[in-house]
Amino acid sequence: MGLAIIRQNVELHHGKVWVEDGVGGGTSFAIWLPGLVSNS
Repeated sequence: MGLAIIRQNVELHHGKVWVEDGVGGGTSFAIWLPGLVSNS
């Protein structure tokens, strides 16, 4: 349930969540959120 809540919140901010299986065991979770761009 926790990962589903994280995914929903990240997607609301136009970001992405992905999961990768590690070699030899383990799992990595990554989150990308777009940054603010200033034209000043």
